[in-house]
Amino acid sequence: MKNKKILTVIGICTLGAALTFGGCGKEKQKASEVVQKEEPAATEAATPTPAPTATPTPVPLKTLGTKAEGAYEVQLKNATTRPISGVAIKSSEEADFTTQLLGEGDTFAVDEERMLYYLPAAAATPTPASGDEKLITTAYDIRITFGDDGSTVTLHSFPFGDIAKGDLLAAEGVGYLNYESVSTKSVIDTKAAELAIVAQQVADAKAAEEAAAAAAAEAEQSYEEKVYEEPVFEEPTYEEPSYEEPSYDDSGSGESIGGGDGCLDGGLVW
Repeated sequence: MKNKKILTVIGICTLGAALTFGGCGKEKQKASEVVQKEEPAATEAATPTPAPTATPTPVPLKTLGTKAEGAYEVQLKNATTRPISGVAIKSSEEADFTTQLLGEGDTFAVDEERMLYYLPAAAATPTPASGDEKLITTAYDIRITFGDDGSTVTLHSFPFGDIAKGDLLAAEGVGYLNYESVSTKSVIDTKAAELAIVAQQVADAKAAEEAAAAAAAEAEQSYEEKVYEEPVFEEPTYEEPSYEEPSYDDSGSGESIGGGDGCLDGGLVW
């Protein structure tokens, strides 16, 4: 009996130990799983956050002309698909394009944007009208020279004051603008207007040429060239007078050859 009690106690102890160690193992396994689950979170938190990218400082646009107080300012893009080697401007009071906006040796590249500055001369500034006279508004034309072949196009009546930004274009032998009107906020394309201006210029030139030709033809018809007739010179004829020498009678008759009775019997008649 005593031995059975001892064996029973040993068995109980062994089972308890097994349960104890088994429980500890499970707890250790659960703890290990918790650590493994938490490790990725710890790794993600340790990843450094990239610094925000700094905004690049905008590069100032090149200029056409010189910035000055009171000058017109227009941002233009060269959308002509051709490099531009010359930009000149003139007012309606000027006969030729004397003001150059693009420096010598400089090129306004394709798709490049620039700021155009133009300060009108005092003589070109509109003056208020007096009495019933209308206000005369000065217009400005801009001539563009292309760098590939030296050809030119002209933008007539450039809309200073109504354009802040626009595209400069060229097609069909004319230069024109595409821009948003400052006053109306509508998009304006000046191609049709430029084509009409060029067509009128061609018609005027043809009419002037025809008028000059007609005037020349009329002048030629009304002018009769004078024929110069050389005068005929008749040399006068000269007739030399004939001289007859008188004859004398040597017979002694006393008669003169003329038949007179100058002598009688050889004597004188008194």
